[in-house]
Amino acid sequence: MAKLSKKKIFVIDDDREWLEYYANLLKDHDLEFFQHGVGAMARMGEVVPDIVILDVLLIGPSGFGLLHEMQSYEDLAKVPIVLVSSVRVDVDLEDYGVVKVLDKGEMRPEELLEVIEQYG
Repeated sequence: MAKLSKKKIFVIDDDREWLEYYANLLKDHDLEFFQHGVGAMARMGEVVPDIVILDVLLIGPSGFGLLHEMQSYEDLAKVPIVLVSSVRVDVDLEDYGVVKVLDKGEMRPEELLEVIEQYG
C-alpha cells in the first residue's frame, strides 16, 4: 500500500483503549483526540479537520448530536465523517457528511486507512 498523505484528523471517542488504538494506527497523521463532542466542536471553531472519526455513544451528547451541529456551519458541513461504533447504524447519514460507517467489532485497520486516504 502506498504511503498515506498526512491529514488533520479529529478522533472523537470516549473509550481510552480505542483512542490508543487510533493513536497507534494513525501515528503518521496530525491527530487531535476528544472524549466528547462539546470539546471537539469548540476546537472546530479554531481548526477545521480534514476528516473526523466519530463514535456514536459519547459522554454527553451523542455522535448524532455532533453530526447535526456540524451541519449548521458551512465549512464543517463539508468535513467527511467516518462513523465507527459498536452500535448498529441502519440510517442513511450521507446528508450529514458520513462517508463510511465501520463496526468496531469487525473493522480491519486497512479499512479505516483506505477511507482516510480516499476522503481526508
